[in-house]
Amino acid sequence: MFKHLNFIFLVFCFTMLCMKGNQAHASAPIVLPDSLKVIKPKRVAIVGVTTTLSLAGTYAYLQNVWWKDQQSSFKIDHDMDYRYAKNMDKAAHFIGGAISAELFGVAFEWSGVQRKNALLYGGIASTALQAFIEVKDAYAPTYGFSFGDLGAGAVGSFWPLLQYHVPVTRALQLKLSYYKHENYYYQQFPYAQLIDDYMNQTYWVSASINDWLPKGSRTEKLWPDFLSICGGWGVASDLNLYYTGQNLEVNKGKGHFEYYVSVDIDWRKIIKQNTAFKRVISYSLNHVKLPLPTLQIGPQTGGYWVFW
Repeated sequence: MFKHLNFIFLVFCFTMLCMKGNQAHASAPIVLPDSLKVIKPKRVAIVGVTTTLSLAGTYAYLQNVWWKDQQSSFKIDHDMDYRYAKNMDKAAHFIGGAISAELFGVAFEWSGVQRKNALLYGGIASTALQAFIEVKDAYAPTYGFSFGDLGAGAVGSFWPLLQYHVPVTRALQLKLSYYKHENYYYQQFPYAQLIDDYMNQTYWVSASINDWLPKGSRTEKLWPDFLSICGGWGVASDLNLYYTGQNLEVNKGKGHFEYYVSVDIDWRKIIKQNTAFKRVISYSLNHVKLPLPTLQIGPQTGGYWVFW
């Protein structure tokens, strides 16, 4: 799912811990004013070296985990690209691209690049990274180059730039949750990894409601500033081998999507945004959906006091 996030996370933590804090509204971008930005060669070098070392370490890890089998000739995935996991993997690539671009953008900005340009470069870097991964997959005997994966990741990579240009979208947060509700995937694939266990993953879009309410209105005063509303999407336990790589036509059409509505926390409204470390914590936590009361609204209806 997120083959590339671990090394970018190292860059993110390093650069954010080094950034000087500045006072900002909780929903505002974690930035210095562009008028104060000056390219800092030492920081550019630090980001470059850190990124290179992290990428090399991650490549070695992925080479052993994902691409260790004997390589084949270049191939495009025509069979499973838009069937695998009922396209839940495309949501994973979209969110992965968005998070990657955001973290790259923070690194560029810490180096002195203006935020608009930093997010543009972050989107390009994130897209290039995913393209590199797809090319590697193209030579792996059990994978293939996926235009769908690359397209979803590329669109997600420019989501942070869209949020910069369209302020109303800044209230939206992309979130993930995982809990092993079913063992089917591991029973079919004993060496499976949780990043491919789409039955037990849920993807969320969280809206910080107060950011959309008229400032000073009665509703805005009554609604808790930190409380968000989430919409979630997952796949049901009847996802089957047809969608996990086996050409069992008898199962075609089976495997339903599940839809959820829940509440969540916007950590930017709880953790004061006055230091780089606090911003690291709040923005990282905001990508994880908390196990809170949830309603399932399709295809079956029900409620959970705790759902993850």
